[in-house]
Amino acid sequence: MRGKKGLKFVSAAIAVGLMAWCFPLRGISQNDNGVAPAQDPAEYDIEDIQGQVQVLEDGAKDWEPAEEGQVLESGDEIKVGDNSQATLMMQSDTSVQLSAGSDMKVDQIEANASGGFLSRLEVFAGNVLADVKKHLDESHSTFEIDSDGVVCGVRGTAFSVNCQDNAAQVSTFEGAVNVGNGTESHMVQAGSMSEFRAGKFRLQRRLESREFQRFQRWRAFRQTVERKRAQRLADIRLHRRAAWVRRHPHPGKGFLKQKRKKRKLRQLERRDDR
Repeated sequence: MRGKKGLKFVSAAIAVGLMAWCFPLRGISQNDNGVAPAQDPAEYDIEDIQGQVQVLEDGAKDWEPAEEGQVLESGDEIKVGDNSQATLMMQSDTSVQLSAGSDMKVDQIEANASGGFLSRLEVFAGNVLADVKKHLDESHSTFEIDSDGVVCGVRGTAFSVNCQDNAAQVSTFEGAVNVGNGTESHMVQAGSMSEFRAGKFRLQRRLESREFQRFQRWRAFRQTVERKRAQRLADIRLHRRAAWVRRHPHPGKGFLKQKRKKRKLRQLERRDDR
């Protein structure tokens, strides 16, 4: 009898292992059929909330309290209150941390034909720290942050963007960030901070030790966020919790494309006025 019980236990363990191999712990939001997708989607998931955080879904009229596990798609905006912070993750290896007073919009997030993603975030206020997956060029992925008339483009980098008083400060902790305004570009190397005011380069300096220490504290905290994410995805696969369901209908892709085009024209008009 003991041998049969042992055999059943081994068989069950093999079955669970096969299920984990065939259905990896991915899939965040539900598809149109109410089922979490099997492949890791290109989307931003709110994995950690501390304090007051709100989300304005594209298509919604009012701001609503954010929830851990909530998915942000193209056109959605997230705002962080005083003494608060929020951490987003995308595909388990790219993270975005928003400090108190931050206001950021997901201008674009979608998969590309090479198994990668196209990501563009727009920072209106506050400090955003991005820790981006390495070797993005292998999947032809792009990661950009637009702030106060400048666009930061990376290919696997850890950096922050601080937007305030009509200025954007770009600090690079690892790798390099290419910052451009449409007419000129500037490379911010690791260990440096560059300031851009009204979309134009103003100054550059070396990062201070306290700034590196803040980044190291974030890196340590990210491990906690990653464990929370892994547990959440495991709970979804084991049906202990439901995948996120969007609160408001999402406008069609054609509408979003037209919206981004109009926003770009307004940005160009503001730069001409300057």
